[in-house]
Amino acid sequence: MQDQPNDAVKAVMHSYTPIQVKTLLHNHDEANFVHHQTVDEIVDFYADHNEDIHHWLLDDSHAFEYYAEAQAAYNIAQGQCTSEKERFEVQNVFLKDVVYIFIATVAYDLAASHGMLDQTMEEVENYQLAIELKLQKEKLKLIQGGKK
Repeated sequence: MQDQPNDAVKAVMHSYTPIQVKTLLHNHDEANFVHHQTVDEIVDFYADHNEDIHHWLLDDSHAFEYYAEAQAAYNIAQGQCTSEKERFEVQNVFLKDVVYIFIATVAYDLAASHGMLDQTMEEVENYQLAIELKLQKEKLKLIQGGKK
């Protein structure tokens, strides 16, 4: 992963929990991209981060292969469209593919940078629970600190 994450990477980091990241490593089913399910969610994410997404995918040699294949398929499919409606539908599929390739790549990099690649799901669940417990303790200290 790059030293200074771009805004798109930061958005994924803030959206996906360690358990969701670990799940994505093992299963790229669309249902596992839980924060990017609807066309609106995907298009909004893409609209907010398209430059960062494309630069990331161009710079990552492994992701680039999938990105280039998606771009080639998109170009072919666009050429076969017979209406604006079809073009719009093909464009939405392409945007979903690009966003999902990006998120899967970031998930892998996050898992690698946090030592989760070789951890079991149970270990990742314990890691996430420890983070949530720490946050709850900090919240409680703030609440208790405000009482006199």
